[in-house]
Amino acid sequence: MITPLTLIVLNTRPYRESSLLVNAYTDIWGRADFVVKDIRTQRQRAAASFFHPLSILEAQTYYRSGRELHQLKEFQKKHLLEGLCSDVRKSSISLFIGEFLYKTVRESEKNPALFQFMEETVLNLDSAGEDLADIHLYFATLLGRYLGYEPALETYSPERPFFHMKDACFRETPDTCFAAFDREDSALMQKILSCASREKVPLFCSGTRRNHFLNSLIAYYGYHMGKSPEIKSLDVLHQVFL
Repeated sequence: MITPLTLIVLNTRPYRESSLLVNAYTDIWGRADFVVKDIRTQRQRAAASFFHPLSILEAQTYYRSGRELHQLKEFQKKHLLEGLCSDVRKSSISLFIGEFLYKTVRESEKNPALFQFMEETVLNLDSAGEDLADIHLYFATLLGRYLGYEPALETYSPERPFFHMKDACFRETPDTCFAAFDREDSALMQKILSCASREKVPLFCSGTRRNHFLNSLIAYYGYHMGKSPEIKSLDVLHQVFL
């Protein structure tokens, strides 16, 4: 059966001699794997370029119940996303976001709210101006709302400024867990969670602090997932936003 869908590319890798294996998040199945046959050829170079991290495609696939790998029949860009392809800062952030999603989102089931959050994040990144250095911090923090790891913002107060990973809440004293949030990381967490969904205020922090905060977030996700995800693109991101 041929099934239409929209997908957001998370990860790709070569498959057999000339095909491509695409891991994506879809609007109808959640996370899914696809094969695009005979696309890694000289003649298909233009089509292969569609599958960059966070590319949003409208596609058709051959769906067979019980199979883990589906074949993409037709595909086209839903959004051009020229900024992600031409701006090294945006492409670095998109690489990080795609890898972060690939390592943390496991469910192969429909989740319209999560798909919308991903799509809006991609479009906001593509259209962002000079003040884009905080986008991935907001993304990585707010993603927890859709995965069951949402921090309890209501527990924060000036007297309870320290975020604790285990209970996902703020307390009076510092956390003693490995890779715990310090006071500055906890303040960034509270500031991001306090913003309305479409009103993201500048965080005004250094590249070193951004990197430290992201490492704390990765440890937080790892604690609740049972294994800390290894995000290889984080080092590249840190170099870009020093």
